[in-house]
Amino acid sequence: MRSFILLGFLTCALAGVVRADQLHLKDGRVIEADDVWEMNGEMWFRQGKMISSVTKHNVARVIKPALDALQPAASARPESNAKAKEIVPRTVTRIVLKEGGKIDADTAWEEHGLVGYLIGNMQAFVEQSAVERITRGVTPDEEPEVKLGLRFSTGRAGLDQLIVNTGNKYDLDPLLIYLVMREESGFNYRAVSHVGARGLMQLMPGTARQLGVRNIHDPVENVEAGTRYLKNLITLFAGDVNLALAAYNAGEAAVRRYGHRVPPFRETQSYVRRINVAYRHAVGSGQATR
Repeated sequence: MRSFILLGFLTCALAGVVRADQLHLKDGRVIEADDVWEMNGEMWFRQGKMISSVTKHNVARVIKPALDALQPAASARPESNAKAKEIVPRTVTRIVLKEGGKIDADTAWEEHGLVGYLIGNMQAFVEQSAVERITRGVTPDEEPEVKLGLRFSTGRAGLDQLIVNTGNKYDLDPLLIYLVMREESGFNYRAVSHVGARGLMQLMPGTARQLGVRNIHDPVENVEAGTRYLKNLITLFAGDVNLALAAYNAGEAAVRRYGHRVPPFRETQSYVRRINVAYRHAVGSGQATR
């Protein structure tokens, strides 16, 4: 049974919401939303099924009635109020999975047998049956960091964690997944190639359908399917990672056509070489522990 189910950036409204956060903009407008959070210099908000954002510079203040707190933006906050206001440490909602691993999210909710969560502007769902527990208000350093086994970063903790969890699930080195993803999309989940490959792992629509992907741009589904496909290719070519990488780039048929060798395509040969060099460098410098 698949643990993760994609619903992309459209979300179902939380049941029982009885209050609205308010974004007061400097031009006088007021935006009422179900949730408000800050990320990368922007204020993100959810209104029912829609998620949008405004530049933080344009926000005068944020009001969260449920917390009885007024949060002026830094540029509009009076000096005396800024000094008097106590600094509240950042907290997360921690989803602990039965199969091991955890997800530290900005917010999480339960609906129709699923647990939905947001990390920044990335939304995904995990089946409720796969969840051990949900703990809200956790300070991220209350428990040890997830042991990545490598010292790499995509720049997004949630994506790093997704790579590690998926690698562990399919017994595939997370460093290899990371390097393939870097080559394929540069960690851009919206990426679309000139031949139509899409998402973080640049899946072709036909391949994605065969792998049971419902939304090709969903980070969780895309990474899971891309990892499973790469693992299948490694098995298909008897453990030869170079041939698997060549097949991921140029297709299985091309590898077979050239006698189970890396095809003589400049793009494919450069692709395999770059990943090899990066992997050897990471291992040689102690960045990989597996």
